[in-house]
Amino acid sequence: MKKRDVRGIISEYLPWILIAVAVLVILMITVFILQGKGVILIDKIKDLFR
Repeated sequence: MKKRDVRGIISEYLPWILIAVAVLVILMITVFILQGKGVILIDKIKDLFR
């Protein structure tokens, strides 16, 4: 692979990688904030699919 190809791959996937990292960070923050309420939240989500 040439360096030009690697840069193309990185620039092509960079937005998706950033979006995935942002979603992961938001989920982690949500888990830490709702740690005490986490069981209730999971139960509500389970009830949605029943």
